[in-house]
Amino acid sequence: MQAQSEEQTITRFRTRRVGLLLAFLAYYEDRSHSRDELAEMLWPESEPDPARRNLRQALSSLRRHLEPPSVPAGAVLVAKQGRVSLNPGRVTTDVSDFKSLVRSASAETSGVKRLEKLKQAVALYRGDFLPGYYEEWVQGERLHLEDLLVSALQNLIRACEAEGEIDEAIRYVRIALAKDHLKEDLHATLMRLYLASERPASALQHFQEWTDQLARELSDEPSAELKALADRAIRQGSATIESAPGRAENEVVSAPPSPARQPSGPIVRLPVQLTRFFGRSHERDRAIQDLAESRIRLVTLWGPAGTGKTRLSIEVGRQLSEARDWNVWFASLADISAGSMVLDAVLTAMRLRNEAGNSPIDLLRANLSGPKNLVILDNLEHVLEEAMPVVELLLHEIPNLSILATSRQSLKLAGEQEIDLAALPVPPKEELPLSALTEVPSVQLFVSRAQSILPDFQLTPNNALPIAEICRRLDGLPLALEIAAGLSNAFTPSQLLQNLENRLELLRSRRRDLSIRHRSLRAAIDYSYDLLAPELQRFFLSLSVFRGGFTIEAADKICLPSSQRQNCLRMVLDLQERSLLRSEESGEGAPARFRLLESFREYGAELLDAEEELALRSRHAAYFLAQGKGSGDQENQLAALRFYFEQGQYHECVVLLEGLHGFSLLGQETIQALVRLPDFDRLDPLDRIMLLRLLANAHLYPSEFEESYRVSQRALEIAVQAEREDQIAICHRGIAVAAGYLGRRDEAIAHTERFLCYAERVGDLRMIEHGYNAIGSELWAKGDFAAALKAFDGAQAAASQLYGSEPPWPTLYNVARVYLDSGRYDDGMQIASEGLRIAQKQGDEFGISMCLSLVGRYHRLRGSLVAALATSHEVLVRRRRVGFLFWALTGLLDHASILIAMDRHRDAATLLAASRGVTKQQRFPDDRQYAEGLAAAKAGLSERVFEQAWAEGLAMNMEEAFRFALQQS
Repeated sequence: MQAQSEEQTITRFRTRRVGLLLAFLAYYEDRSHSRDELAEMLWPESEPDPARRNLRQALSSLRRHLEPPSVPAGAVLVAKQGRVSLNPGRVTTDVSDFKSLVRSASAETSGVKRLEKLKQAVALYRGDFLPGYYEEWVQGERLHLEDLLVSALQNLIRACEAEGEIDEAIRYVRIALAKDHLKEDLHATLMRLYLASERPASALQHFQEWTDQLARELSDEPSAELKALADRAIRQGSATIESAPGRAENEVVSAPPSPARQPSGPIVRLPVQLTRFFGRSHERDRAIQDLAESRIRLVTLWGPAGTGKTRLSIEVGRQLSEARDWNVWFASLADISAGSMVLDAVLTAMRLRNEAGNSPIDLLRANLSGPKNLVILDNLEHVLEEAMPVVELLLHEIPNLSILATSRQSLKLAGEQEIDLAALPVPPKEELPLSALTEVPSVQLFVSRAQSILPDFQLTPNNALPIAEICRRLDGLPLALEIAAGLSNAFTPSQLLQNLENRLELLRSRRRDLSIRHRSLRAAIDYSYDLLAPELQRFFLSLSVFRGGFTIEAADKICLPSSQRQNCLRMVLDLQERSLLRSEESGEGAPARFRLLESFREYGAELLDAEEELALRSRHAAYFLAQGKGSGDQENQLAALRFYFEQGQYHECVVLLEGLHGFSLLGQETIQALVRLPDFDRLDPLDRIMLLRLLANAHLYPSEFEESYRVSQRALEIAVQAEREDQIAICHRGIAVAAGYLGRRDEAIAHTERFLCYAERVGDLRMIEHGYNAIGSELWAKGDFAAALKAFDGAQAAASQLYGSEPPWPTLYNVARVYLDSGRYDDGMQIASEGLRIAQKQGDEFGISMCLSLVGRYHRLRGSLVAALATSHEVLVRRRRVGFLFWALTGLLDHASILIAMDRHRDAATLLAASRGVTKQQRFPDDRQYAEGLAAAKAGLSERVFEQAWAEGLAMNMEEAFRFALQQS
């Protein structure tokens, strides 16, 4: 979903519900809505007063989007007398245009005009209604619009037929079938059209495919009408239907689970577990090996609140008793108040009564037989210091006793084996197939616990994305996931996801059998926080200012007064030992990094008072402003950016945005907000130029090349007025980039030459390298490889002076691309591999995808098609993440070329249709590759099959095309 005006394109909103509010108002543009209706629709779980308050905030945010200072208040968003609507005279939607064209076409008396309107309506339908939104009203309207599309297609098919456009009619039938493949009258229409165009063989072949599909999916057979059409095709073509070879059905037979071994002699005193165990098989097996095979007598499971330490300890005990004949006792220490009470808890667990004056150690020793005895000491952290001597006494005095402890902090005793429990693995940000998603432990846990509330709950294509995001948002914390899944009778996964903005309030368990500190996520964190000394409590709260992670240096300078800075390392390590901080992976030679789990960070932020929070955010922003470009700490830089924007410190915003600039959309909303400022023209000229340059770059991602061109021209005008030659040159380069994507090669070269002229005059090697690379790329796009290589020589000469033996990846990418297109495959592969190494070293996602695409091209040209397809899969995953539309389309084209080389012409034809936007850029090598692929696909398929595959590709949006391509590899 996006909103466009003459001045801006809005693709993101302050919250998801603000966007949904706009969609609802725009969809029902012909009516006004009461505030209560809107509040109930957006916040069904809230009480009326909080819901209305949330609505006021959402409307305020939406008004800022729709009514910038240049638009009178109320001109677009009308809110009066308790009702809200959009001004229908100022707003239009693709949905309303689509519906209007369909209605107008049905009333049209002229066949030609009716045909044209229906074509326009179908062309407007570019994908599902509000993809990614799962509210009930959205899904209902989505189905309604799909039905309307199929109906419009049927009318369009009849109109094409009436006007004699039989081939067009066939094409639209294929598109309709791609949306509703079980609609039998469409199959009948397609057969009839084949017969009308004297293609009885195609009609018969389609009849056979439909017959097979009906039998396979519905255990049914074609209607009498279709059978009659098939008989007519036989008569018309004097043909017989050949029976398609039967497909063997692969029947998956699950072996019955083997019965659990019944313990014959061991004593087992463990809490009964009514839920399945998930996701800790590695840690479970390690603990069992340590205790049973390595004969380690003290094993500690330690980790943050809510990571499932107790559940894992019970599972370890159960496995030891059932599979290895151990005696196992479970001693809960949650309610004891002193370490001296540990022995009493153990005796209680073993159901032993100690008489006055007797030694509890002697009693324990007398009641243990054999070497296989385990006592689980659960929840040891709150009496840790006092309990350590007791644990040592048990181990020393009772040699045939082993201890499995659970704690948020390890004991640090001699002989102790620590098992650090991190959160459960969560799904990657890239969408996974359902089969792969069901193997992710955090997803397994969520679904299983939801099924305990709703027996028919399943992971489906509709809820897979919100469930995966819930698991990521909750950091894979088992306690948080269990409580969240327990709300499945109140919220759908998508509704639950919307409410995670207030996770600490939301995640409260209704189960009465849980301890108080496990009934809510907040209580679990409270328990750890309350065990900290005041000094550590203050430090923990101050760390909530960071986003994503931090270094010791950053924590030292931001979170501690100068008098305490010598204690920073000790305090960080202390919090880590108490499971309140986690260490992060950092590059070789980079400083160690730590982070708070997001739930812990939100907890800390809530406890900061406003004055303290402001001071921390100010120091945080100043620190990351000073880090400059290339610090790589993007989440913290974005947090600093938000702070400076809120404070009206716009120059600092520009400095941070320049540092974030690159092949990404980081900070895009702030860029647009700054450019829309009423006093934008009062900003320093250099800041205005930089903001417009950044905005022009942001327009490249969604292929808004004309807008990027105009914005760069606006920046150039300011640079000329300011008489800044350096900025004039850079703005010419921005215009050249947009012109290149628009296919205006000579104009792009002319602007780049002006940029290069300045660079050479002032001796700026970085600009020189960039200029020659740009000119070479345009020459490559024109197919002049020799001239392109000459330009790239100039880029390499400048790069060697700047960087020595390790130039930036674009220079290597450009040369490798020409070599591959010129037949110098091995040279191209060698250079592309070096570019890939450098991009990986820099962590440049876009650069990695670009260089990998050349590696895939090399494998394709050399005939290593399996390697080419695997490489292309990785390219698509990364380009999907980067979000640059043009390069995403190019990735689909490359993928299609590999499929053609593998004789998978049908899949290739679908992807070629989906990637057709590549040809608009007038890039000779890409155009040639596309044309060759199209010719090969047509040659490798019958006309009917090609048309079907092509129609399916035309019907796909970008996300569907990505999903389809990834499934083919």
